[in-house]
Amino acid sequence: MTFKATKGQGTFRIECEPYALKNLIQTLNMLDKETQGRVRDAAQPLSQRLAGQIMQFGDASPTPQTKLVLKSIATPRDRLIRVDVGGSKKVGRPYGGTASKSGKGNKVGRSAAPAGALLWGSEYGSHQGVDRAGRKFTNRFKAPYRRDGYWLNKAVDFYTPIVAKEYIDLVQSVIKNLELD
Repeated sequence: MTFKATKGQGTFRIECEPYALKNLIQTLNMLDKETQGRVRDAAQPLSQRLAGQIMQFGDASPTPQTKLVLKSIATPRDRLIRVDVGGSKKVGRPYGGTASKSGKGNKVGRSAAPAGALLWGSEYGSHQGVDRAGRKFTNRFKAPYRRDGYWLNKAVDFYTPIVAKEYIDLVQSVIKNLELD
């Protein structure tokens, strides 16, 4: 059983994909919608428990932006165990914008940062340095860079064996109920 983590547009998608049961998933695709719905209904609580573990590890992260990224966690209803973290959801304080035409000093067009823009820095930390244009930048994620990550990788590594076993039991019970064993 493997966990597939896809990176794209600031999203970290954790999806439990049972390699050994891939043919079974293809078979379930051919079954009626009711059976597929039962698998989705049973996998949803497993996804929510994995998301809960991610939130617990995130609460212990030293990067303050992690609390904002945690607001973006979603567990879409799927036949596989799935947790989406990051993406385009706006989190945090609004920034930027332009002065309003009323002249009262208010700014319009302000926008909060998308969670996906904060995801990797909150997971791995940051460091001070100079960008390509020669401008100095600070340690904006407060915690120093850590190759192993601070919260997301640790949560997935910790909880994978538990949730994988439960998912295998779930699929085996569906097989027994359909008398396919």
